[in-house]
Amino acid sequence: MLVIELLGTLSLRADAGSVPLVAQQKRPLGLLAVLALGGKQGLSRHRIEAYLWSESPAERAAHALNQAVYAIRQNLGDDVILSTGQDLRLNAEFVQVDVWEFDEAIAAKQWARADGIYKGTLLDGAHFGDSRELEALIDTNRTRLRQEYHKAVELLANISAEAGDHSQSVTWWRKFANSDPLSPHATKKLMLALAAAGDRAGAVKQARLYQELVRQELEMEPDSQIEALAISLSRPSAPEDAASPTGAKVPKDRTAYVHESADEGNDPSVGSSTANWTPIGKKGSRRDRTVLYAIVSVAILMTGAAILGWMRPASSKPVVRYRLVVDSTEAIAKGPSWSGRIALSPDGSRLAYIGGPRSQLLIRAFNQLRATAVPGTEGVGSPFFSPDGARVGFLEEEKLRIASINGGPPIMVTDTLTGTSGASWGPDDIIYVDGTAEGTGLLRVEAKPAARPRSFTVLDTASGEVDHAWPDVRPNGKGVLFTIRIKRTNETKGRNSYAYAIAVADIPSGKHRVIVNDAMYARYAKSGYLLYVNTNKTLMFVPFDQNSMKVTGEPAALTEGMRVGLLGGSADLAVSGTGTLVYATSAGEGKQELVWVTRDGKEQAVDPDWPGTYIGFPVLSPDGKRVAVAKIINSESVNIWIKRLDRGTSIKLTLDGRESYQPAWTPDGRFVTFSSVPAKGTVDLWTKRADNVTQAVMQLHVKGNSWNARWSPDGKWLLFQTDITSPGAGDILAIRPGVDTAPVPVVASRFSEMSPALSPNGRWLAYVSNETGADEIFVVPFPNTGAARWAISTGGGTEPLWSHRGSELFYRDASGNLVAVEVNTAPTFSLGRTTVLFPAAGFASLRFTPQYAVAPDDRRFLMIRPLETSSPDNIIVVENWFEELKAAARKRL
Repeated sequence: MLVIELLGTLSLRADAGSVPLVAQQKRPLGLLAVLALGGKQGLSRHRIEAYLWSESPAERAAHALNQAVYAIRQNLGDDVILSTGQDLRLNAEFVQVDVWEFDEAIAAKQWARADGIYKGTLLDGAHFGDSRELEALIDTNRTRLRQEYHKAVELLANISAEAGDHSQSVTWWRKFANSDPLSPHATKKLMLALAAAGDRAGAVKQARLYQELVRQELEMEPDSQIEALAISLSRPSAPEDAASPTGAKVPKDRTAYVHESADEGNDPSVGSSTANWTPIGKKGSRRDRTVLYAIVSVAILMTGAAILGWMRPASSKPVVRYRLVVDSTEAIAKGPSWSGRIALSPDGSRLAYIGGPRSQLLIRAFNQLRATAVPGTEGVGSPFFSPDGARVGFLEEEKLRIASINGGPPIMVTDTLTGTSGASWGPDDIIYVDGTAEGTGLLRVEAKPAARPRSFTVLDTASGEVDHAWPDVRPNGKGVLFTIRIKRTNETKGRNSYAYAIAVADIPSGKHRVIVNDAMYARYAKSGYLLYVNTNKTLMFVPFDQNSMKVTGEPAALTEGMRVGLLGGSADLAVSGTGTLVYATSAGEGKQELVWVTRDGKEQAVDPDWPGTYIGFPVLSPDGKRVAVAKIINSESVNIWIKRLDRGTSIKLTLDGRESYQPAWTPDGRFVTFSSVPAKGTVDLWTKRADNVTQAVMQLHVKGNSWNARWSPDGKWLLFQTDITSPGAGDILAIRPGVDTAPVPVVASRFSEMSPALSPNGRWLAYVSNETGADEIFVVPFPNTGAARWAISTGGGTEPLWSHRGSELFYRDASGNLVAVEVNTAPTFSLGRTTVLFPAAGFASLRFTPQYAVAPDDRRFLMIRPLETSSPDNIIVVENWFEELKAAARKRL
């Protein structure tokens, strides 16, 4: 058995024989120490390389790790380190680690055993390199283990005192004081224990040692309570009562010395010097009472002195900046740029972010090596914490859910009207959230199951406001900061552009006013500043009074190159009330690309040279040789593009400056129909030749907005859906161009029906409805949709599409997987086997219309993913960042 001791001085020893010197060299020894810190579950190679070879190129770091593993296996045995995929771990059957045993003892409340294992500070004096991440890991665990040890020793001291064994209580408190000699709490407790054991002189001596040490090491005056207690214990006493700190020698059956429980006081700087003495039984003499009252008076004076001491200005803390190391399996997702990716708990101890291969919500405590995935959160976005940090919320289209950070299934707060562009949890347990309906401001909803969202802010349409997003509730609960998107229209050219501003809304009225122009994504720092990102992607700060909700100074820049999402979308920025700043950098700047995905999930980029700031709504031409998409390049409007697959030429189909979405091919492949958003008025359907040689013509104009056009295979019917965000809407309609004068309802109810998909023979219509309380897939005959109906999905389903043979129906399930269902249509409609093809949460998705297309052979799927880059996005952590903010503010004076 190999024994690795991390507590105290790092050492290796074997039960039988000596440990070879090769294994005790710096790198093998460091690797063993890091794996031991990683616990029995181990660590990924990527993380180990970042810890031990942070300055080396990836290939050199991987080679160095392989050499260290080889050296250990050659000298200590092949079974010492086990490999599982990309992870390495110590074999618990052959390796014994003192930290593991200590944690087990603490968990089992075996306090004496824990004391026997703890030999000193974790990795005392050990140094393995210049990795800030490794230093942070070691420091965090040092603090944790030391606190657990102190808790164990304090409990043992209390138990001994309650049993009347004051001598043993002194032993335990001395261990505490030796472990933390600068702790006033440990010193006072030891002094009281010595007095209870009859050694008042020893208690005074301990006070003098503490005071000298504090003056030498900290260059400050010691805790005044220590001196006051020393004076009280130095007073002369009669011989018969010399053993009692109150001046009375009292047998054990008359007085018990009772300590506070370690669980009742976690602040190491507090603790009354007399509150721990509880006379029990017969009354003492008048002298006893007189001296006791005197000590109580002294304690009151000491408490006042302590308060004055606590009120002294604290010295500046060092600013520490580092990249948070995460496994490739826990890397931050390159999610949609209109959805948030990160959130920080109010105390700065936990990071919530969207990551991993399934684009789940992950929660990472900074003192832990791995993140924990919140179940059932594939494909969600925009996480946010409750004010107490005990719960985390997250958004999907029209859904707001919350979950405990300690586990358990998420709770649905609401599944209607809410959007994805941010939410903030107020101190009154009200969540302020982005609204998805057109022309809707922010909403407010109680943080409870099945709550009903209510309007909070109202758009100032006269000023061009079209959206309110990214709310941030003030800590005092008086107001909400948020981003305004403002449409600017060029009447001559009919083109739209957008401006952004930061506003503050009053609680509870919702009345708002602009406080910063040309700005977005505001976050309040408790140090009295407003953070925001300007339109040049520069992180700015400006003095801000949260009570008057007014800017009180001039802005200044902090850093450039912030990642900013589409249309005033998310900036990867979070700041805690304790001064921790977190932000993310991205090599891809939020761009997207088209990719082919096989039925078993293998990916291949369509054309690496054809990315876009935004790509959406891909549809293949009937011959499968071209794709039509909505696309944004740089900062221009959303346009329809036609691209020849795979690496062929492309043309911009829409040139009028309007935003255009959701293309659909006519059955002959010669034309494309799409939704066009005018500068003013409703969204209409337009049709244009795919070769771009003619002007677009209006295909359909109705009273409301028209989306998601779909032609029947014979070209006789044009199906579309109404706006699901409009009250009472969300229906599927159809019209026969040249025959009907007005659309007719196909599937219409008080629920939302969306995403129509006709089978290749035109006889069956698949669609999504939320009538069950969740989005599910249904199939009805077409055009006689009322004749029958079949439920296709159970447990959630969106984005239905038919195979070209008509024998399968594809959709996404609630976990984001792409699913295939076998379909039989003769002699009657029936369903066959359901197969989950591959996880698809990492690809673009929308509940109301498909974000993928099916290849003609039904063996591949054209999907949209974040642009692949050579390196993952980085999460940057800055601790004690308020000090940097203060320094930046001082430079301006």
